Amino acid sequence: MRHTTNRRAAFNLALKLSLGCAIGFIASAGNIHTAIAQNANLEHMAFAAGTGQSDRQTISIRAGETLEQALIRAGAMRDDVASAVRSLARSLDPRDVRRDDKVTVFMQPGANGNRLAGFNLASGAERSVTVTRGIDNVFRAREMTTNMQRKTLRIAGVIGQNGLVNAVRELGAPDRAADSIAQAFAYDVDFEREVAPGTEFELMYDRVSDLRGQVVREGEPVFARMTTAGGRTIQLYRFQAPGSASSDWFDAAGRSARKFLMRTPINGARLTSGYGSRVHPVLGYTKMHEGIDFGAPIGTPILAAGDGVVTRASVMGGYGNVVDIAHDSTWSTRYGHISRFAPGLRPGDRVKQGDVIAFVGNTGRSTGPHLHYEVRRNGQAINPLGVGVPTGQALPADQMARFNAFRARIDSMRRDAIGSTSIAQTGSGTTRITN
Repeated sequence: MRHTTNRRAAFNLALKLSLGCAIGFIASAGNIHTAIAQNANLEHMAFAAGTGQSDRQTISIRAGETLEQALIRAGAMRDDVASAVRSLARSLDPRDVRRDDKVTVFMQPGANGNRLAGFNLASGAERSVTVTRGIDNVFRAREMTTNMQRKTLRIAGVIGQNGLVNAVRELGAPDRAADSIAQAFAYDVDFEREVAPGTEFELMYDRVSDLRGQVVREGEPVFARMTTAGGRTIQLYRFQAPGSASSDWFDAAGRSARKFLMRTPINGARLTSGYGSRVHPVLGYTKMHEGIDFGAPIGTPILAAGDGVVTRASVMGGYGNVVDIAHDSTWSTRYGHISRFAPGLRPGDRVKQGDVIAFVGNTGRSTGPHLHYEVRRNGQAINPLGVGVPTGQALPADQMARFNAFRARIDSMRRDAIGSTSIAQTGSGTTRITN
């Protein structure tokens, strides 16, 4: 009887872990059909979950946080986390986990306190991976796919007094969308000289819901436009090329918006000090300022300006906490006065452009929270705003047909949306144009 009770408890826990990721929903011709996800081995799920009662909590991956760190934050022990994450090897690369991905963590009472029973990771709206602990204490992973309802939303307006990121948020867009539009234009736009109150912007992003209307995921952008203070219009499309692991921004001609280095490796900041000779605010005498300063609150994420290898992540004199990145044999960047490094960051780590590497601080010789940013060519500091660096690549000819079809679909949706807009004014001065 005791053995039967334990098996029943295991089955109940497995249902908690797998229900909703094992069943997919398909809407067709006004009828809703329920389809069981292919190859969903529920028997394995039932008897891999262990025994006893479980506590459940759902958390979101934070900026710069790894899956391992999120599980430990939820209360799991390091040894359990290491074993559970290793079980993902055939289903998911843990490095592909992104900010705002949802993790539902299940804990069980154990001999030495609560232990990890398993977790469900929603990595994208249509994909989830469930990891469960078996009665043999071995973690096993199972990948599920579901069909959801996808809707593309459009917001447009003009920037108020609080900058682009805050203007996007004030229109109701999620943080992911706000950060994405800032990064899209960070490659090519001088946010100090070309962006001002009154600058027009537009963003289209996806919202994915289940058939009950509950939002599962939102904020993945598909289109962004800005008309700068000088009248320059930039239109970008977020497209995933065949064979590519992720999507990227391209202009209408299929040229990548991604430059070798970003002009602005921080979102929502203001330029507070330019490049060149100046009276040092702490030392009091004229000194060459070999970078530019961006004022921002303590804790604001700092992004890698380009792909590269971390060569320094330590304290360095007046810079305070500093990160150096070598992008190739010619180009390197430096990020100073930071409050803390991204979790686990150390020399030798490879980073991708846009990865969170650190957070704004006030360390070293500094009079207030800001990022000191330097670009160096062959070891010599140059003006980050005036530097000419290699540009992004164009899509190859065999991918242009698919890109053009994607662009035409987005343009069609955009024309339909523009034909049914209304205009309102927010309290901060941001003009809202919605559908």
